[in-house]
Amino acid sequence: MRAVNPGQATKSGATVTIWAKQAWPWLLLLLLSLGFGVYVRYGLIQSTPIGLMCQASEPAWFCGPRHLLWQIGNMNGWGWGAMIGGMLAILFGWRAAIVLAIVAGGAGLALYNAGPAAFGLLLALMRLVRR
Repeated sequence: MRAVNPGQATKSGATVTIWAKQAWPWLLLLLLSLGFGVYVRYGLIQSTPIGLMCQASEPAWFCGPRHLLWQIGNMNGWGWGAMIGGMLAILFGWRAAIVLAIVAGGAGLALYNAGPAAFGLLLALMRLVRR
């Protein structure tokens, strides 16, 4: 039988701990952007009472931003933002590009732009792995 090296076990555990400490802010950012996308989709855009209020003769104050968010999704803006951010992140490694790709990609997954948003999000995550 082969003896277990006690130093190897602690080194592996330390690596996982360091990775978890470095990854949690990015995972939190992704979860927040996914939550934003789900809220906008089901709370603002697809909500029947809010849609009826926005078709009234005097719409509520939030109808303008609601329409803007819908237009961004309709023109595939979330997907384009994620893809451009992911490409810039891969090419130059800019932290702002990584943040853009994660935020736009997470929101795009819930806001009708799943294909292109997922591509940009994966590019940003590949760049994070290389850091």
